[in-house]
Amino acid sequence: MITIQRIAGSVSQFFAIALLVSLPFTSHAENFAEFGDYVIHHNALPTDILLPEVARAYKIKRSKNRGMVNIVVQKKGKGVAAEVNGTGTNLNSQLKHLTFREIKDGEVTYYIADFRVTNKETISFKVNIKPQGSSKTHTVKFKKEFYTH
Repeated sequence: MITIQRIAGSVSQFFAIALLVSLPFTSHAENFAEFGDYVIHHNALPTDILLPEVARAYKIKRSKNRGMVNIVVQKKGKGVAAEVNGTGTNLNSQLKHLTFREIKDGEVTYYIADFRVTNKETISFKVNIKPQGSSKTHTVKFKKEFYTH
């Protein structure tokens, strides 16, 4: 039987590892952007790499045909809540509206959006982030190619 503590530990470890594991696959792109005191970490990955218990715990469908964007906002090294919205556009100019969900895990707040992908689909993401307590909205842009086979 899987305990809540084990799932929580797996979830914390997964999100920390997911950010690090994807670094080699970013085509030399940075996985964060700095805006004054704020650092915005961003990542896109296929959902089929999620551990089953993590996907279940956060109601994320694991599939080779689904991707997800993960956003974390920090101010001076501490997690900050934010308003997050964005879009993704593929090479055929098809628009994907991203609906972000907030996931709190201890001191860190993740903003997760999942979406459908096809094989060799390259998506250009544009994500707008307004940190809590800030009057400014910051925008991060990045690309990811997804493979489903």
